[in-house]
Amino acid sequence: MNKLSIFVSLAASAMIVFVVVFVLVKNWRDQLMRYFAIFSVSALGILFTMFLTYGFPDYFDLTQMNRITQLSTLMTFSLLFVMSFIFPRRDRPFPFWIAALMVLPAIVMGTAVVFTDITITRAYFKDGVFIRDFNTDFPWYTVYAVMALGYVVSAFVNFTRKYFITRVAIYRLQMRYLFVGSSFSITMAAVFSIIMPGFFNYSELYVIGPAVASFLTIAALFYSIIAYNLLDVRTVIHKTFVYVIISMVISLPIFGILFTADRKLWFMEDMPPFLTASAIVIVFILFSVYIQPAIDRVFKRKQYAFGSIVDNFVRDIAGEKDLADVVRRTVDTLHEGLALRRAFFMLLNDRTRTYDIYYDKGGDNGPQVHPLELNASIIRWFVRNQDILQLSRVYVDDASFADVREEIAAFFNNNGVQVILPMYHERMLAGLLCLGVKETLAGYHSDEIRKLKQLHPRSSDFISTALTYQKAAQEQMVARTIDLSAQILSSATPLSLPNIGTVKFGAFVIPKYSRGSDYFDFIRPGDQGVGIIATDIAGVGVNSALYSVLLRSAFHASVHDAPFTATVMSALNRILYDYNRGAGGLVTAYYLYYDIRSMRLMYTNAGFPSLELYRIDRNNFDVMDTEGIPLGYDRDAVYGIGRTDLVRGDIGILYSKTLTATKNQKGDEFGLLRLRNAVMEVKTRNATEIASNIKTSFETFLGLSSPASDVVALVFKIV
Repeated sequence: MNKLSIFVSLAASAMIVFVVVFVLVKNWRDQLMRYFAIFSVSALGILFTMFLTYGFPDYFDLTQMNRITQLSTLMTFSLLFVMSFIFPRRDRPFPFWIAALMVLPAIVMGTAVVFTDITITRAYFKDGVFIRDFNTDFPWYTVYAVMALGYVVSAFVNFTRKYFITRVAIYRLQMRYLFVGSSFSITMAAVFSIIMPGFFNYSELYVIGPAVASFLTIAALFYSIIAYNLLDVRTVIHKTFVYVIISMVISLPIFGILFTADRKLWFMEDMPPFLTASAIVIVFILFSVYIQPAIDRVFKRKQYAFGSIVDNFVRDIAGEKDLADVVRRTVDTLHEGLALRRAFFMLLNDRTRTYDIYYDKGGDNGPQVHPLELNASIIRWFVRNQDILQLSRVYVDDASFADVREEIAAFFNNNGVQVILPMYHERMLAGLLCLGVKETLAGYHSDEIRKLKQLHPRSSDFISTALTYQKAAQEQMVARTIDLSAQILSSATPLSLPNIGTVKFGAFVIPKYSRGSDYFDFIRPGDQGVGIIATDIAGVGVNSALYSVLLRSAFHASVHDAPFTATVMSALNRILYDYNRGAGGLVTAYYLYYDIRSMRLMYTNAGFPSLELYRIDRNNFDVMDTEGIPLGYDRDAVYGIGRTDLVRGDIGILYSKTLTATKNQKGDEFGLLRLRNAVMEVKTRNATEIASNIKTSFETFLGLSSPASDVVALVFKIV
């Protein structure tokens, strides 16, 4: 029985050492991992002191060794109670001070046990049986036993409470695994090492009970982690078998050393104990450095580890909302887990409408990846097929790739790509996750492809969520800047349209946000005419609002030059150039002056859409343009001037480019034809009604879509 106790306690100790190293290397920063490591070290204290007691009874003070065992037992059960608050993983860290208070009674009682004889007065072997003499003056051993059992009962009550209140299915699955194994094992340990020795004076199973219990508890917790991470029976069986092989390989030589030393065989006859311990340490180090990697290679453990890496990643990234972090961690995880030479992510750029490189891992020495256009064959394929794509399929699937094989295969081969995972956001293709060749040049295993297919929808959801949060954050930032600029904008926009006898006005503004930064205004140098300006200012916020105010001030300062439209536009250009030193945002403008007495229109354009002029006498439209460059880029830019005569019934429409360029959900542009039709439908009505009809037609066309930027339209009609 003693030999069995030695072997069982040593094997259990070796297993716990492996577990402690494993969880700390895996993620020592994680609170659950740290507390589980401390819990395992406490269990190691029980088993290793038992091993020393049975393996080297003549070298140690058995009484003191047994007291240390009792201290370790109290610490293990108290830490199990702490673990019941931490496992499964919490959203917020469990406060350390509460954990310390929970363990404090065990520390106090354990210290008293170690440094006094309140529980046992002597421990020794008699006829091969381990004997302990208990203190009979006061039943302190009963107090110790009740405290230990109290911790165990409290832990499982709390575990049970958490099991019934949690709504996360995978957490409930974890806890069921833990209940089955640890409930039986902890009960066995308590009965064999506490109740039977204390109440029945039977110590034959004193070591075997806790050792087997530790095996079962650690196995139950490990199995819950494995099942939680992999949910794959074949992988669980594979890992379990490999762990058994590893444990046997390390246990047998260590047991051989101890057996040889105990029997004093060969050169071990006169070897002191510290050299025996050193030999065990050396064997363990050699095993870690040389033997375990060989076992890993034999059983292709890394292949199965990829499933664990992916599931850990899915669990850990679930709460991440930052797009850059989600993409980086996704690419890094697959790059490392599959041992790839390169992996990169291409994201749709809303400004250029192309798919550009967003994050590239391992591409420093690889070919440059060029942007993909929206009409590229590979993009069109993923729009129609929401599935991962391997290069091998491109060559064998004639039904899908016969017409586009050359272009799609070129993207794979030119960039060293083997597998592509498409990512979707709001039913649109948001990006491509491209995985390259492996370092070993080996192909992708079927299990790896199966795991990638499981990861694909989850990863797409994570990126879609991050894009949603990014857009919301941008909207909030813009809203804050617009709130700051609202007062500035209110001083730049005219409060009402001018009321002039022979020309009437109508207008509408559809801002992308609560207030727009596009600007239109009027000046009256006298009763003989009116000057009208419309601008389109790129961007939103305070800077754009300042452009509006600057333009308004410069425009009104040009009142005496109002009939000379090119002069006014040149003055605005110089002022904006001096303000931004030639590096400002894009500002386009259209200025026209209408002479009331002669009914003549003068106009100058600076990058703004052309004036649409409906001629009543021809029942058709003319385009009025002078093709000038936007304002603020060239201080000496020359702007032309155009002239035309108007008659009663003529209608002019000034509009921002967004009006005709905006697309609806089908991808169709509103376009110039729809604008002209909206005017023709109500050409006999006043300017206000014409503007209203254009706005209604535009909003009906949009449906649930929204314009990319501000929409401004100004209508005038000669009466």
